[in-house]
Amino acid sequence: MVIVSLQERKKVSQRGIRSALFLVVLALPLAQAAAAQVALEGAWVRALPPTQTRTAAYLTVRNASAEAVVISGASTPIAGRVELHETLQSEGMMRMQEQSEVRVPAGAEVSFVPGGLHLMLLDLDAMPAVGDVVELCLTIDGAPLCTPAETRRDAAPAGHHDHQHH
Repeated sequence: MVIVSLQERKKVSQRGIRSALFLVVLALPLAQAAAAQVALEGAWVRALPPTQTRTAAYLTVRNASAEAVVISGASTPIAGRVELHETLQSEGMMRMQEQSEVRVPAGAEVSFVPGGLHLMLLDLDAMPAVGDVVELCLTIDGAPLCTPAETRRDAAPAGHHDHQHH
């Protein structure tokens, strides 16, 4: 029978903690380098009537790195939860299907757009008003990447007018 003193257990435990912290510190620059090559662009949230408790958000994820990245989740302070969804047509009906993850290939971009991939913001405390800016965060390869998102009624950027009818 081996008897280990409390002092010895603390030393072993502290060595294990130090080793784990060292590995985390080594991995941080790699995660930061990958995140630095991923950009979130054109983010916006759809404004709906104030009585609604859910809405959608859209953006483009641009991956300039040499490796594919995986979006595994999302969050925003205004929603109880955010899900990755895709709108699909099945038997003549449009329906939404939750996605557990979305891959963005190396050197490519993936757009979250109305009628396609999108973020469902669920359990809203209050619907943001047109012009409000909210923070959207995506979990990309296990790390959060955040961007401001303007709230508006449709996909046209604020100040952009359709000149097609002139």
